[in-house]
Amino acid sequence: MDNKVTLFINTVKYLKPSQIYYRVSNRLKRELYKRKLLSVKAPNNIKVRGGYDYIIPEIDFNNEYLDRFDIDDIFKGKFTFINLTNQIELSNAWNNKELQHLWRYNLHYFEYLFKLAHEFSNGVSQTKYYEKYRDMITNWIDNNFYAFGDGWHPYTISLRLTNWIATYQIFEQAIKLDSEFNKRFRESLFMQYQYLQTNLEKDVLGNHYFENIKALIIGSVFFDDKKVKEKFKKELLKQLREQILEDGMHFELSPMYHKIILEDLIKITYWLKDEEIYDDLTFYLQKMIDVTYSFEQDFGKTPAFNDSADGVSKQYEPLLETCNKYFGLSPVTKTSFEESGFYIIKDSNKKLIFDTGEICPTYLPAHGHCDALSFELSINGSPFIVNSGTYQYESGQWRNFFRSTKAHNTISISSQEQSQFWGSFRVAKRIKKVRRKEFIHNNLQFYAGSYVTYTGEEHKRYIGYLDENAMIVLDYVDSDSKDIQSYLHFVPEVSVKVSADIIHAVNDSKAIKVTPLGISNLTVEQGWYSGQFNVKEENNHIVFQKEKDGHYFGYLIDFSSGNYKIIESDNGIKVIGDKELVINYDELGVML
Repeated sequence: MDNKVTLFINTVKYLKPSQIYYRVSNRLKRELYKRKLLSVKAPNNIKVRGGYDYIIPEIDFNNEYLDRFDIDDIFKGKFTFINLTNQIELSNAWNNKELQHLWRYNLHYFEYLFKLAHEFSNGVSQTKYYEKYRDMITNWIDNNFYAFGDGWHPYTISLRLTNWIATYQIFEQAIKLDSEFNKRFRESLFMQYQYLQTNLEKDVLGNHYFENIKALIIGSVFFDDKKVKEKFKKELLKQLREQILEDGMHFELSPMYHKIILEDLIKITYWLKDEEIYDDLTFYLQKMIDVTYSFEQDFGKTPAFNDSADGVSKQYEPLLETCNKYFGLSPVTKTSFEESGFYIIKDSNKKLIFDTGEICPTYLPAHGHCDALSFELSINGSPFIVNSGTYQYESGQWRNFFRSTKAHNTISISSQEQSQFWGSFRVAKRIKKVRRKEFIHNNLQFYAGSYVTYTGEEHKRYIGYLDENAMIVLDYVDSDSKDIQSYLHFVPEVSVKVSADIIHAVNDSKAIKVTPLGISNLTVEQGWYSGQFNVKEENNHIVFQKEKDGHYFGYLIDFSSGNYKIIESDNGIKVIGDKELVINYDELGVML
């Protein structure tokens, strides 16, 4: 393992020079703000745009979303975020380091205001909901002094600014009658809005910078600030060109963050629906909803590639519903995503998503996992074979495990990682020479990808669709190592048994048989699965040990009750089922 200096150098060398500049600049400016050498002053009379529709009910008042926040708990000072519940004294909690960092961030986001706004809009006991709304915002203002703590991080400002302004729409009349709060509320909003403009996350970029832009656009609408609006409309288009790949996938290659950015873009498009930028925005919306629909329809979860989990982004259905209702957009199913590297294999009863892409954008490794050439499989709309997921962002044992190669349905060579991750969000040396292709071989549809690990070994994977009853996964490794392992992880509900070297995996009425190829040994081991943040369940996974001789190994997945006979030879395999299929390794190898 390289020392930290080497790791740091191999991480920084991938960054844009501008990122390094803004990292230094932003830290210096924040220090100057703390020392009161820089400041922002609110004007005496802050005018805001009232009577404007900031809220989109189909998203902001979606029942599944609102159910994340218990109204009785909010009144008791009890909050549940990312599956952690804490009873708090609000004034002491904002920067309490005994609370998990991401949990504290969620407290600063103020998403729970939508629950209060929804209850208030129902017209029952309105006074108590407004008073709670006012008191919580006042508490934040009183206890988050200018430029200090998590509350003044540009990311938390971006989400809070958006949520305060959006819910202002619901409480507007009550706020106007409450002159003291009205004044303090506008002043705080304005100061956060001005501070954000000079502390943009250009050192991070990606989804963080996109959130900054979204917040400044809604802020510019709220404060009727045409100059800022025009500036960040241009910056928005620039970031869309960079962050949304040609195939529609967000460039951080996380289905969860893709949905977060999709929601952001939906809201921006809604707020700017009468502006000339509208057609450009709906162009990107169409591409993005095609991805989300293609990935998640009949899949049963947010696919776990890179940092992804359920319970963070909105569900995909209300996002698509909103695009259809307000913009007249309907998703189109796609199966090949050449720029991001995802292939989808789907038939009447199953769906497999295969990742042949890079680990991350070159200059933004924060959410990358060692999941190259991994896949996930759902049967009849329910997850069956899964990557291990994302448990937490806190550095340490569990962050390391869930980012690791062995936590994904791929292979490891000599117990080394595919890419050199370290800390919570860093990647030093990483996979290279990433390639992909789909092709027909001996009348079989194949999807293939390859890469070279950071230590220099090449791994190719071919997934062949035999028919509705079977798929085959074949791995090729160019390495002298005698220690090559392949992993196959199941959802916790799946029981796994091995009989005569055939793996039987069963979950309720769903069952598969896995027949290994080129394997010297296999074991069933207990692993971990995290479908949501801070939820960790035991599950079964298979570890296949590759035979010492030969470059190819893998397994056949049988979805039927029939029996497939497999005959192996030095240069290929013959699969005998309803029909006889021959796969020649030499011929297959030249296809990629």
